Amino acid sequence: KYMPRPEEVEVVKAMRAAKTGPEIFASWAMQRPGYVPGEGGDPTLDFWSDHKVEMLHTFAQNQLTQLLDRGILDPKTRYLLLVGLYMMTNHWDGVLPQACNAKAAGASDEEIMEVAFCVCYSVGKAKMQESGQCLGEVFANPMFQKITPLKK
Repeated sequence: KYMPRPEEVEVVKAMRAAKTGPEIFASWAMQRPGYVPGEGGDPTLDFWSDHKVEMLHTFAQNQLTQLLDRGILDPKTRYLLLVGLYMMTNHWDGVLPQACNAKAAGASDEEIMEVAFCVCYSVGKAKMQESGQCLGEVFANPMFQKITPLKK
């Protein structure tokens, strides 16, 4: 059976005990010493905290607790991965908290920037492949091939 890593045992306990939105947010903040909820770094989840806290449990808290509780990935790797995934999905509000988690887990600024480089590589390469395929189809299109220059 998997177990949380020693440095995350207390975080997992707090996550499991959290019921209200503020308790959930406070348990998340335990992953990143020095992070103060409400001081410009919180994800935009206050609506759900105030109106339907089970959305936080269902789509964030339960999965995050499982990630930490299993302890399969070391925290630094996990949070660097989450930084990249959030960048890939344009979840910009989530990048700061996950970058703070990565830093707290020992990631350097250079490693966080390398994750961004990997994101740009994968997005740029994918766009290059898609645009190459598209242009290949355009250039092979009989209508495109029949187009002649405008007469001057």
